[in-house]
Amino acid sequence: MKSHARVVVIGGGIAGCSTLYHLTREGWTDVVLVERDELTSGSTWHAAAQVTQFGGNQTMIALKRHSIDLYRELAADPENPISYHITGGMRLAHTRDQVDTYKHFIGMAAGMGVEMDFIDADEAGRRHPLMNTEGLLGAWWDPLDGDIDPAGITFALARKAREAGAEVYRFNPVENITRTPGGEFIVHTKNGDITCEKVVNASGYRVNEVGNMLGVTHPVTSMEHMYFLTDTMPELEALDFRVPIIRDPGDDFYSRQEKLGLLIGVYEQGCHTFGMDGIDADFTQALCPSDLDRCLDNMEHIFERLPALTEAGIHTVINGPITYTIDGAPLIGPVPGLDNAYCAIGLRAGIGESGGHGKVLAEIIVHGECEWDAWIVDPRRFTQYANTEHTCLKTIEDYQNEFHYHMPHEHRPAARLARTTPLYPVLDQLNCAWGVVNGWERALFFKPSADFVDEHSYRFTPTKAVVAAEVEHLQQHVSIMEVSGFNRYQISGEGVEAFLEQMICGRLPTEIGKLGLCYLLTEKGNILSEATLVKLDENRYWWGSAAAAEWHDRDWLNRFKPDSVTITEMVNSHTILVVAGPKSRALLQ
Repeated sequence: MKSHARVVVIGGGIAGCSTLYHLTREGWTDVVLVERDELTSGSTWHAAAQVTQFGGNQTMIALKRHSIDLYRELAADPENPISYHITGGMRLAHTRDQVDTYKHFIGMAAGMGVEMDFIDADEAGRRHPLMNTEGLLGAWWDPLDGDIDPAGITFALARKAREAGAEVYRFNPVENITRTPGGEFIVHTKNGDITCEKVVNASGYRVNEVGNMLGVTHPVTSMEHMYFLTDTMPELEALDFRVPIIRDPGDDFYSRQEKLGLLIGVYEQGCHTFGMDGIDADFTQALCPSDLDRCLDNMEHIFERLPALTEAGIHTVINGPITYTIDGAPLIGPVPGLDNAYCAIGLRAGIGESGGHGKVLAEIIVHGECEWDAWIVDPRRFTQYANTEHTCLKTIEDYQNEFHYHMPHEHRPAARLARTTPLYPVLDQLNCAWGVVNGWERALFFKPSADFVDEHSYRFTPTKAVVAAEVEHLQQHVSIMEVSGFNRYQISGEGVEAFLEQMICGRLPTEIGKLGLCYLLTEKGNILSEATLVKLDENRYWWGSAAAAEWHDRDWLNRFKPDSVTITEMVNSHTILVVAGPKSRALLQ
């Protein structure tokens, strides 16, 4: 075993193996992976392993499409015994809002060069003869949806990485991680120590065992997830094609063909977390006890949608842990506050996405940024409010809404009031409608009455008229708005102007009391963040940027600041009031 490496990846599931593989594709071959047991022995081996093009934003679409292209390439290699079925898949639409949502995503995907379609209920029934289409308005069709052997694709990635020069050390648990005075990491394993420049936490449901070795707690919770496999079904034996995947937001289940039976996965409302009080060291290649009773409400509706299931026997139930984050998106990138530490964690859809996860993380490690905008997966988007309790409540909510996509301006109710300002009770008494940004309750608009319902839709709703009236009032009179959570730093000290001039593009305000809109750039010249800078005094500036960028901007500024400059956080000690409108000056006077 090596004693030194450029990068050590901890975790031999698909995320770790994909990261290792993509590091070698970027030309870094002095890289190793350590795994406590056999590769895939965490969550990877028992994954249902659907692979889809669907993504809620352009970055997720891009990384999923990269996964599909990579998996097809590896599966076509005769040295990789990988079972990969591209059957197509559909997401069922029961309501007008679901139709609107699907068409929105289809349009967004088209802009990325990814072709999907919306089909009517009759066509959906023709493509899946076992499905009852009663009550459906149609379905979103993804022609490249499919399923893959999770172990096969993981071992193929590891083999390709080893062929390029990487090394993989199995049955070698990590026992601790320390740092040298020079900033290198020492990964202490059962079989010896490895000193490295950079370390990657890709440890699946043991995420916080490794995180704690680095002195951090990641906002990730593991959830038990069940699916079952049926016996051979005559209805499938009679077909000369594989039926497509179904994902049903009405009944909270998915289905795909497995040999000549069906695999049915359920997102039950009475879901269970996993490992909150610790995980047995021997829990490897293991499952949780099966408990289909908590899925009975779902099962009744599933049998109505797929009537042939009523005659099918169940031969296997799988109940294993998978990891979730607060917003459902993974954490791929730098560990907050730690130089040269990275993570690929919280991967609830790890098989379908991890080809892209590895590409994103490898490019960030090697080049400092990746081809796509990685903000949606940046681990620094959650800050100090995201403690274990908050994370648990939000991940349960996300699990329960697996196929219920966020509507425009929708802010869900779990774990609210994590961060409020002193003005919260005042505004709440005035019928304020609240949203949440980086844990902060933020005023959206004021409801005309206490019982006003804020509808969420891709179409115009009564809320539009309420907001329009507020805008008109501002344009004609004066309005006050609290911008709670807006990221706030004081940056001061000798040489602060030279430091900020180095960090931003645009003109730095040089007169006391003046402000300017400025942009942080990456080392490649791409826009990293936007900030408002105000000169308060000689050698003292105020910095304001997006609430969610609190740790993101802090890490970037601290990376380059000289010792003479001090950055003081004011997020929790100050708030911001915006006074705007033609009569604002008169109000202030």
